[in-house]
Amino acid sequence: MTTITKAIITAGGYATRFLPITKAVPKEMLPLGDKPVIHYILEELQAAGIKDVLLLIGRGRECLMNYLDKNYEVDDYLARRVAETPDAVSVEKNTNFFSDMNLYFRRVALPQGVADCVKHASSFVGNEPFVLAYCDDVFFDGNPTAEMLSAYQKTQQPAIITATVPWENAHCYGVITKDGQIIEKPAQPTSNLVAVGRYLLPSGFCQTLGTDIVAALNQIPTKNIITTKAKRFDAGNKFGLFEAFKYVITQEKSNV
Repeated sequence: MTTITKAIITAGGYATRFLPITKAVPKEMLPLGDKPVIHYILEELQAAGIKDVLLLIGRGRECLMNYLDKNYEVDDYLARRVAETPDAVSVEKNTNFFSDMNLYFRRVALPQGVADCVKHASSFVGNEPFVLAYCDDVFFDGNPTAEMLSAYQKTQQPAIITATVPWENAHCYGVITKDGQIIEKPAQPTSNLVAVGRYLLPSGFCQTLGTDIVAALNQIPTKNIITTKAKRFDAGNKFGLFEAFKYVITQEKSNV
């Protein structure tokens, strides 16, 4: 039975809905509490058992790469502070947050949509099934990637994670039809069940991908449509990001 160990994260867009801040700071590095968005996505993949992750990044993502790299100076300072200061709080983790994962980066010089971005991962995934994660969606109190992998072990079928949204917002998303098709941003949605940025895709997907990611997803003949049990926030707009930030802070305060 195939064990899925690879994932792709798309982080190459211009994030125009967050301008002007994203002129200098990648959307993936915007904070949710004391961690950026990308940290939560990688934690989700890590907890699900994903070992190899390719981040498809655009220009100006150097701070993202720096964040995911080990910071020897900070680690050394924290270790010395604990050793030299009697009342210093012991630091349980260093700055190499994802040391058990292999993180790779590939620059997408000129972002031209999700399909074009994902094509750059063809040699990385080879002829294996893989997870595709968008940075617009963050999840708490559950793990949608783990849900997809669990379903795959039972059915050997690709998967799409879905969630319900308020009816008045459904037209902003890819709405799921009764037969498992995605209707991208319909003017008159027939459902408020929408795709929310996590996909488990079959082997060979990148090689046959055209210019439309939704069309390619709809061409997958059989797939698991999974309504996640996790709590989801739309971090792709500032209002959803703010709600996610409030949720994280509230959880942290309740644990103090």
